[in-house]
Amino acid sequence: MESARLSERVPVGSFYKTNIEAVDDVRSKYFIALWIPAFLLIIVSVGIWQTFTNHAQSSAALHQYRAYLAEVEHLENNTIEPSSAIQPLRRFASRLQSIRSDTNGDYVTNFEKSLAYNQAFNTDLSQLLQGNHSHRSVVRGVLEKATLFYQQRTQHYLKDSQRFIFGGGIAIFLALLYAWLGILKPIGRQSMERALALARAGEFNEDVINTSRVIIIVLESDGKVVLVNHYFQSLLQWPRTQIVGRSILDRLFFSEDHDSVIALLDASDPEQIVEIPILDATGNTLIVAWTVTTVRDVSGKDLLRVAMGVNVTERTQAQKAQQLTLLRAQSLSERLQDEAQQAAELHTAFLGPQDIQLPGVSGLATSISTSEVGGDYLDCYATRETSVLVLGDVSGHGLAAGSIVAVAKTVINQMRAEGIGHPDQVLRRLNNTILEVAQGLRLMTMICAAIDFRRGRLYLANAGQQFPYLQKPDGTWEMLEIGGLPLGQEINQEMLVSEFDLPLGSRLLLISDGWVEESNPDDEPFGYERLEAALEAFSSFDDQVLRDALLDKLRSFCEKDNFDDDLSLIIVRHDERFDSLENTPSVSKQLEVVRLSQDYYTHARISPRISRQHTVLLTDNDWHHLLPQMSRDGVRRVLQSRDTFLTNLGWDALLGAHRDTNDELFTYLGIDTPIQLPITGSSDKDGVLMSLESWFQESQMSDAWMDIAILVADELLENALYAAPRDARGNALYPKGVKRALGEDEYIYLRAARKDNILAMQMSDNWGTLTPSIFLQRLSAHIHGQGLIANQGGGGLYLLWRFSNYLQIRVFPGRETRATLFFDLDHPPREDRYPSFQFLYHSDTCEFNHDKP
Repeated sequence: MESARLSERVPVGSFYKTNIEAVDDVRSKYFIALWIPAFLLIIVSVGIWQTFTNHAQSSAALHQYRAYLAEVEHLENNTIEPSSAIQPLRRFASRLQSIRSDTNGDYVTNFEKSLAYNQAFNTDLSQLLQGNHSHRSVVRGVLEKATLFYQQRTQHYLKDSQRFIFGGGIAIFLALLYAWLGILKPIGRQSMERALALARAGEFNEDVINTSRVIIIVLESDGKVVLVNHYFQSLLQWPRTQIVGRSILDRLFFSEDHDSVIALLDASDPEQIVEIPILDATGNTLIVAWTVTTVRDVSGKDLLRVAMGVNVTERTQAQKAQQLTLLRAQSLSERLQDEAQQAAELHTAFLGPQDIQLPGVSGLATSISTSEVGGDYLDCYATRETSVLVLGDVSGHGLAAGSIVAVAKTVINQMRAEGIGHPDQVLRRLNNTILEVAQGLRLMTMICAAIDFRRGRLYLANAGQQFPYLQKPDGTWEMLEIGGLPLGQEINQEMLVSEFDLPLGSRLLLISDGWVEESNPDDEPFGYERLEAALEAFSSFDDQVLRDALLDKLRSFCEKDNFDDDLSLIIVRHDERFDSLENTPSVSKQLEVVRLSQDYYTHARISPRISRQHTVLLTDNDWHHLLPQMSRDGVRRVLQSRDTFLTNLGWDALLGAHRDTNDELFTYLGIDTPIQLPITGSSDKDGVLMSLESWFQESQMSDAWMDIAILVADELLENALYAAPRDARGNALYPKGVKRALGEDEYIYLRAARKDNILAMQMSDNWGTLTPSIFLQRLSAHIHGQGLIANQGGGGLYLLWRFSNYLQIRVFPGRETRATLFFDLDHPPREDRYPSFQFLYHSDTCEFNHDKP
């Protein structure tokens, strides 16, 4: 761009900035020159003052000790009265005493401290003061030593003062000499050189400013013009006198642009370039690209603003003309793109749904096109007996390939309406139609899979497409090698069909040829081996994650995000069985019972579309570790396939337990007259338990089983009286243990029956508040070792289940709950036994969508 970084192209502010930097540099060097001798003067002055102070103190001490010595000598020579001599010596003794206790800030030397703590001397001095003159010679000797010490000390400090004065004078002289020769004189020379350089720079800047083909306006901080260059005058024809000294807004800019000019000046950002029109002296308008630079002093205060502009009028006019041409081209391009987009949208509409939900199968379909209109085709539909999947690829890309896709879509829709779903019929119809339309100029590869959702059978026919893969319930993948010729070559082409067993939990993968033919930068194709390795590595992934992982693997190998060929795939899982559909695919009838083996359920999660009311998990002895998974999936019917006790109850009745029945005791035991004990309130509980105990005794039940049965009956009564009654929010209506009577419409019945070695107990209430999710959660919590659930209890349900040999709970939400327990009286409960149970929940909502915990 012509106007980019105008402040770098023209160094308008360099003269001002250089001048400011030069002044700041001189100031710094002057400060250094004066600081060194000043620092030495301070040091010397402090030293002289300290030595003179010490000298004065030593002189005073010398004078004082000489006075003490003179008094002692007068006393020896009897030239003075003893009382007159003793008075100064008392002051001396008092000073030594004060030194021992506190110097009071007086000048004290180590010599005086030694005298103060010299016990012999202090004793002699004390004797002398008491009139014993025999100690005068000792005292005089010590005072002579003190006089000599302070005389030497005074002479020492005097010499130190002289040395400081002499040495300090020499140091200050040398520092001043260094400052003059080493700093001040070079500063003067550099200042002269810099002045000359600044003068030359000023002349150069003035030449640059006046010869530059850029408009330059120098402004004061208030917006008044200080300077304009020659190019400004030659381009705009304004006399200098009409511009300089006036506000920049007076004559040069339109009033509607004043705010933009002020904002640009306030920003003063050399990186900011704004196009603002300017008026010349004749009233014509020029388009100018402006940028503003601020010149500041050393303190950071704004001094000047330099506005620079480049005349971009011709460029702007050219851009407008170019923009008009681009708009016309863009209009044409948009029309072509719109037509291509419509074709792409039409092609997308031809493809089947991405989310596949057909009878017996569910999964996803994905197609990635390399052009606006791809040549791949995916679709799916259901007939009365099969779910049909097709994946095809037309040779080539673009509109020609898209037209063949449209033909295939039309034929598929016809076969969907006619209920044609066998693979050979589907491919034969497509082959004849494509041959008739394309006349052999376009071919189409296709694979067709039909899944018999009644019996779990897979039918495949392939017309030149890539081999599909089938994943078995144990997670292993198998390639299904089924070949054939592409469609559109000859009339009534023969189509071979292969049949495979499709167990519940199997997964089918259909792919286009791009998955194995796409190559890396070394032209090495991805190939079947890498695809199969990826499938094995990702075998446990769900459908969407598997698709994404395969795409990531292919992108990583090819080192690119866009592929050379279209990529399509279909992934479906067979996770449910259906009877034949009625006349319309939307109406379906599920099988009475869907049986799940323990091995299958351990390795796979079942579809949420399978009715939990009709699903039975058949297990071995060790199955209780599946309870947490059952709680997540909502599986609430589990029967141990080798349990002889269940055989005695009758497998037909157990597997058909989801059918509504009013009398479980009759269904399983054939007893139509069990004992029935009604309850009218909590006060009846003790009487009911006593009546039940009497009945147990009459039936000659063992004491061990009698205790268990009474405990179970007590727990059933507690649940019916206090756990079952709940409000709309699920909160208990009655605290446990409170005395209460049943309402007018409320009932609780306890039934019991015995047939040979089988005891049955049943509790009924009219609340219907227990749900499968709560039941499964509480059993799962105990399996996890978590015990009771906070604020919900649940220990009773767990005990009822573990004591029984078979537990069956039937709930009609909001109407009735029936809990029925069956006991094998010949075999007492064991700690390692986890009995079978069935929770039948008769709700329209939950018949086909399990109540997730």
